[in-house]
Amino acid sequence: MIYLDSAATTKVFPEVLDNLKKIHQEYYANPNSIHPDGQKSRRAIDEVRRFFSQIAGAQEEEIIFTSCATESNNTVIKGLYEAFPEKNHVIVSPIEHKSVLSPLRYLSKKGVKVDFLNVDKNGIVDIDEIRKKITPKTLFVGIIHVNNETGVIQDLEEIGKLCREKDVLFFSDVVQSFGKINVPFDYLDFFSVSGHKINAPKGVGLLKRKKEVSVVPLLHGGGQEFGLRSGTENTSGIVSLKIAAEKWLQIREGFLEKSRKLENMLTFRLKSEIPEIKVVSEGFKVPYITTVLFPGVDGHSMVIALGRRGIAVSSGSACSTGSPLPSHVLLSYGFSEKDALSGVRFSFGFDTTEEDVETAVKETVEVYKKLLSFSGFS
Repeated sequence: MIYLDSAATTKVFPEVLDNLKKIHQEYYANPNSIHPDGQKSRRAIDEVRRFFSQIAGAQEEEIIFTSCATESNNTVIKGLYEAFPEKNHVIVSPIEHKSVLSPLRYLSKKGVKVDFLNVDKNGIVDIDEIRKKITPKTLFVGIIHVNNETGVIQDLEEIGKLCREKDVLFFSDVVQSFGKINVPFDYLDFFSVSGHKINAPKGVGLLKRKKEVSVVPLLHGGGQEFGLRSGTENTSGIVSLKIAAEKWLQIREGFLEKSRKLENMLTFRLKSEIPEIKVVSEGFKVPYITTVLFPGVDGHSMVIALGRRGIAVSSGSACSTGSPLPSHVLLSYGFSEKDALSGVRFSFGFDTTEEDVETAVKETVEVYKKLLSFSGFS
């Protein structure tokens, strides 16, 4: 299988796999126990917390370990609402991940006004529109850094400066950017990270929260993670998260350079064979996530057919792959429902090769032409 679906989840780094058995054997004790083995686990977690606080320019108690970014996002959104019920207004982009949009839908039923920004044809939000929408009732502004479907990058620094000027909290899902491109941490009051997007195991994530801001916990129990995330910490996952992040610090520049070459190869060769395709957010995105619209066919059918040929890709975000509905992200760009259903996402990992892309292009062209020849989708 040629795996071009790293935006959905990543292969665990060999360095992480090599250490997992040792980590489980060495840090098996409950980190909340006061005996020596428990305190050994506690020190391991503290070391990882210190590492991420230094990366983010945050205080150690501002780094909260969770199970994934979905939990982190829900904790921020619901926790801020519970802490500040008088603030009944939120500003977000329409291209957020479902783990942001779904809890916001929940809040809207409780009377919170969710203001969706417009995005242009490349998926970029208008900062002036944010300025105009902010009111004294605004709880927070939430803007995803790198979109998980199209790879478009938002200018978090400028948005963060505006939020600071207006004294409004700023939150970002940085799942697809963390470790791979520069993130303007200094301007973020809250951000979320998911381990399985950076080649750590599934089941571990991270939330950075501004210490001075009250957040009501999503989970109640033993009061772990400074009272914000109860439940015995996933020590092995947390330590593995650090190993994966350290690896990304080492390979990031090379990965980006390689991804640019692979992206150019992918798009150039596809355009040469199928001139009518559309590369979404071209020139405004990261090189390791590329969504291509294949007119006249259904993206889900493309994904299934490519899978049978040994090519793993996606049609929209992984969380909505089983849905027949068109991508909410592409609809927000202004694409028609038919176009939004024709998208296929290619996303590269640390070990993606030129040969992988060459084979994927060849198979994609063949599948597209075959589907187009008998498609009733047009």
